[in-house]
Amino acid sequence: MNVDPNFVRDIIAMGGKSLKRCMQCANCSVVCPLSPDENPFPRKEMIWAQWGLKDRLIKDPDIWLCYNCGDCSKYCPRDAVPGQVLNAIRARILSEYIWPKFVGRTLNKPWSLPIFVILIPALIIGGILWAIKPTIPTGEIATSEFIPIEYVEIPAFILGGWVILISLIGIWRFWLAITDGGGMNVTVKPLEDANINVRASGGFMGMNFIVAFFFVLRDILYHNWFKICETNRPRLPAHFLIFYGFLGLGLVATIDFISIYILGVHPLPWPWEIGRGGVYDVLAIFKGIALLSGAALVIGACIAMWNRLYHNRKEIGGYYDWFFLLVIFFVGVTGFATTIARLLGSVSAYYLYVAHLYLVFMLLVYAPYSKFAHLLYRTVAMIQAKAWKREPKEVPVGFWEGL
Repeated sequence: MNVDPNFVRDIIAMGGKSLKRCMQCANCSVVCPLSPDENPFPRKEMIWAQWGLKDRLIKDPDIWLCYNCGDCSKYCPRDAVPGQVLNAIRARILSEYIWPKFVGRTLNKPWSLPIFVILIPALIIGGILWAIKPTIPTGEIATSEFIPIEYVEIPAFILGGWVILISLIGIWRFWLAITDGGGMNVTVKPLEDANINVRASGGFMGMNFIVAFFFVLRDILYHNWFKICETNRPRLPAHFLIFYGFLGLGLVATIDFISIYILGVHPLPWPWEIGRGGVYDVLAIFKGIALLSGAALVIGACIAMWNRLYHNRKEIGGYYDWFFLLVIFFVGVTGFATTIARLLGSVSAYYLYVAHLYLVFMLLVYAPYSKFAHLLYRTVAMIQAKAWKREPKEVPVGFWEGL
């Protein structure tokens, strides 16, 4: 058993300030509606974190099954706020899977803000702007005349490829950790009549894994796990809006890429495409989806911040949470501000556009190292829970029941 005191200090520094209050009464594991009957959480995670047992937490998928709904924190007699502690554990453990580790270790600490929010993006984006030397065009406002779309799309997809690679490395390490090498999970229980009951679940890409993937995809799209926690209900609209806002914007970005580099059609700024006929009418529909998705992103972020600040919760989150929320919020705000300034014919649209690209860069490049990554790790943990029959009882058993 390897005890790591520095690991405990990291958890406390990342928002788990109430860790030492826990007396291991197990009340949290009893009241949590997401915790399975067999080997429940979060009591064991609280014990491991107090002792600094990093190796055990690295191999623990249950920390990602927690939605930090607040049920456990609400009923904790010691105000240990287990949900927030598990949130801090996730922030710290994330750096053990990703590469390079030091980025994850430093990005989620407040003192790194000037480096990762100001210095690095300024150097990269400043270098691109210096290379292309954009000048503010005269006449009608058109951001594509200021910075050609190719200089935005191509770097974005290169960085996107890098982000996908880093994310896949992290997910693969995570899967190997929680499955002890990616093999089959076998539970052997002796019965009274001396027979042996063996329960086995397939490993990576086994049939159980594939079936579990589709069930989990359904549960994510419909937020079935999210709906189970009573205390979680006020957070559901915010999470729903942010999730589908991202999906919509990702869809539109993909359509733009196909339009430009496969069909050879350059989209026009909204609403100039409307009424031009042909493919432009189709692109105009997707621009409408982009506007709705952006609105969902901003509204969802506002609701999430309101819930953290003013809803009756025992925690408002730490730097790890707020960095992600604020970047999402300002990405949406600068996007709409750029559109409004362009429609009004204001030159400020160009400066707002650069600010928007700056924030999108941060959201994209830091995704594998920030709270954004929970989308991937929680999905894998849910797939494992489903494949190994550790999902919550309230989750619909039949596939179509959950739709």
